[in-house]
Amino acid sequence: MPRSHQHPSGGFPGRPHSAEDAALDALREVAGGLIPSGSKQPMGLYLCRPEDPSAALPLHVERSVFEESIDNAGDLLVDEFGPYEHATLLLCVLDQHRRLPAAMLRLIFPSTLGLKTLNDLGPIWGVPYAELFARTGIEYDSAHTWDIATLAIAPEYRAAAFQGVITMALCQTISVLGMRCQFTSSVAILHLPVLRMLQWKLHRPFTEFADVEPRGYLESPASLPVYMRLADWHERLAERDGVLHDIMTTGRGLEPVVRPPNWDGAAELAAEVSALADLRLHLQ
Repeated sequence: MPRSHQHPSGGFPGRPHSAEDAALDALREVAGGLIPSGSKQPMGLYLCRPEDPSAALPLHVERSVFEESIDNAGDLLVDEFGPYEHATLLLCVLDQHRRLPAAMLRLIFPSTLGLKTLNDLGPIWGVPYAELFARTGIEYDSAHTWDIATLAIAPEYRAAAFQGVITMALCQTISVLGMRCQFTSSVAILHLPVLRMLQWKLHRPFTEFADVEPRGYLESPASLPVYMRLADWHERLAERDGVLHDIMTTGRGLEPVVRPPNWDGAAELAAEVSALADLRLHLQ
């Protein structure tokens, strides 16, 4: 329904204010507290820990996307990601005009629990991650590799006009923070259509492991584990697309559409989550 038909509070004329309306109102209130006054961009990129009040925004997108294909998605997410919350940083793209979350990404840092993606390779694919790295010719650097554990875009933002810039903003943040915090590599298990789109649009940021077939994983019927070495990706971008290389390495270029985070503050937050991950685990 066109937004011009929507009531300012989030409901619609002539319809009782439902629980869903109330939940969206609560999200708008949280978003309103994040968006700086005078911010003109349609979108904005924000970061938080799972325990922060603002985490309600990215967690809403994550849960909503999982609920499209999984019953009791909320319980599943707690079971799957709860053990790693001590080492988690959440990225959220906000629609600053609607004051609602449009997309999110969950990063998991190394801790004594390891990375969720690598822990899941054995049970799902039947191969220990060390064997996958060895037969693909990749040297795994455990201290400088983080986990892109989820990447979710709300349904109303999956049209090409939105999805492209949202994906670029999330990938830019991973790239810039990775450079600043010395997380030079990433692992992920990606839904096959999403992986193909990222490989095509962004000049193959990911390496697929040798002799691995797509399998069902969480809400996806076909996913693949992948690896990204930041320096290799940046080298390909420099050779093939100088504009995209600058966007991904300088943290600039998307400002007309997406308000970037304060890169110094974002790097400090990422470094803090990384440094405290094991300590916070031991204190639980």
